[in-house]
Amino acid sequence: MTIQTAFPRAMRPSSVCVLLAGLAAGCSASADGDPTRRANPVAEAPSNSADAPSSGDTRTPSLPDFAGLPAANVNAPRDPATCVTARAEAEVIRTAVDIVVIMDNSGSMGDEARSVEANLNLNFATVLRDSGVDYRLIVISRHRERDGLFGSTSVCIAAPLSGLAQCPAEEHASSERFFQYSVEIGSRDSLSLLLETFNGAVPDDFDLAPNGWSVWLRPAAKKVFLEISDDNANTAASDFVASLTALGPDQFGDAKQPNFVWHSIVGLAEKSVVTEPYFPSDPLESGECSGNGNNVFNAGETYQELSRLTGGLRFPICQFQAYDAVFQTIADDLVSVSGLACGFAIPTPPTGQALELDKVAVSYAPGGAGPPQLLGQVKDRAQCQANAFVVDATGINLCPEACDAIRADPGAALDVLFTCESTLIVR
Repeated sequence: MTIQTAFPRAMRPSSVCVLLAGLAAGCSASADGDPTRRANPVAEAPSNSADAPSSGDTRTPSLPDFAGLPAANVNAPRDPATCVTARAEAEVIRTAVDIVVIMDNSGSMGDEARSVEANLNLNFATVLRDSGVDYRLIVISRHRERDGLFGSTSVCIAAPLSGLAQCPAEEHASSERFFQYSVEIGSRDSLSLLLETFNGAVPDDFDLAPNGWSVWLRPAAKKVFLEISDDNANTAASDFVASLTALGPDQFGDAKQPNFVWHSIVGLAEKSVVTEPYFPSDPLESGECSGNGNNVFNAGETYQELSRLTGGLRFPICQFQAYDAVFQTIADDLVSVSGLACGFAIPTPPTGQALELDKVAVSYAPGGAGPPQLLGQVKDRAQCQANAFVVDATGINLCPEACDAIRADPGAALDVLFTCESTLIVR
């Protein structure tokens, strides 16, 4: 969610309210003209108010009905002593996602390679596109230049995802959404090659990315990996996480708190419903899949560890004929990952004005039926609860439970409100 600060030219500092693009704010005159100071100290709802919470009460204070308030800029001159309350619908966008697919090119991966080619366009990119996700797909695997000895386990992605009219092709072609780093991935070297190609230490086959696949990553985008292999890795999961986060801490977080998701399509045994994923809470599966007569080398436990560590899903690779459902499930998960942003910037007030930050409220309108729900403030993240948010140095941030609930609602609408009364939830 992006909200930009905007102040109409005709407004006078002594009588204005802070305005955001699509958001109006209640404010007051600073006692000494310093915009960083509040005119009044932060206070909880007045004790003589019938709606004020008493000590130990965790109710959100009741607030005025905002339904009739203007949705555009409030720019008429007003008495600075009069509190102004207004609302507007905030602009909702989805968080960008960079998806890195690593596919094993060893000789046993022919059927899987063809199924990956068929499903990346049809049941993966289409779901993401139709859901409005700002995605970028990076494939790290040998490009299929021709059919034959090496072509059977190589990957060629055609239009509309890539810039190729048809496959195979002498050279792969990037697009706005698609990039490929062509390098042969052996049966056990996915993780080591992922690290070695990050900055181009191991070059791609066509010298199209001399600085590695890292140049295609976007700093603000969430990072999601998808491993496809019928073998295991020659690098321990913990060592890989430490190395990857050291290479790009701004992209992947740190070793203790990695900031990426790892999905795995590997040799683990099928569940009773073969397309049902293993979830992060499910234990490691040591049994091997056997669908379609496939003989895998092992259950890919290192990749499974990465999925469990980062909140990813795991699927059996033997079920290549069911990859349509698998890729749709992963795409649906990505739509959720790229959901509604749960933070808002605090605007800078005009000269002579000060924001009353204890009077911020957030209104959540469910996409289905039901009246809007008002979220109140807690003083810090340690006091977070399901119907609350925090105002701190980083801005206005929904508490995790509130964020998860709103992200799960594709039709959610949020309003950020600057009110006339304290919205603090007393604990």
